[in-house]
Amino acid sequence: MKESWARPLDPRPMPPPVGPGIPTGGDTTQTVAELGARFVPQTLRYLGVPEDVLLDAAQDVLVVALRRLDNFEGRSTLKTWIYGICIRIAQEHRRKRKNGREILVGDLPEVTAPPGQESAVEKAEWRRALGAVLDTISDEQREAFVLFEIQRLSMKEVAEVLGCALPTAYFRHKAARTRVLEVFRKPEGRGGQ
Repeated sequence: MKESWARPLDPRPMPPPVGPGIPTGGDTTQTVAELGARFVPQTLRYLGVPEDVLLDAAQDVLVVALRRLDNFEGRSTLKTWIYGICIRIAQEHRRKRKNGREILVGDLPEVTAPPGQESAVEKAEWRRALGAVLDTISDEQREAFVLFEIQRLSMKEVAEVLGCALPTAYFRHKAARTRVLEVFRKPEGRGGQ
């Protein structure tokens, strides 16, 4: 069975990075790795990175973060800085997917679940449905929605990561949230996409 990086959302806030700005010494690399392991794969998935390249994309994020760590100026938290890298890597992978060739199969493989795993199947269904809805909105709206609703960043942090004004971040989030709620309120919304 393939290992899944999907984890339930943890309502507890992420611990702040060591120190007020840049953590120093060997703690820096460890802090980047710990922060990245917690949210990078999930963030990339909701930003539209396909499952077959998700682990590669997550590795790309961590490599970029570690390579550019000396350039981190501390104007934001380490966490929001890594989210910014996630946004750029996800954009690259979505662009590659649009320009790539699609491989078609005759029949989709049947997904089976062991007895007692109904809730896991249901959660996976909701994630797929949400992913399908997020695929229908603009990249900017998707990014604002994922960072605010799924990763629980403040709207100020979302605006910082996206490099836009706070009202613009609110507008993007509202447009995305309206679309998501519109689809999920319809009886066919969950599985009818």
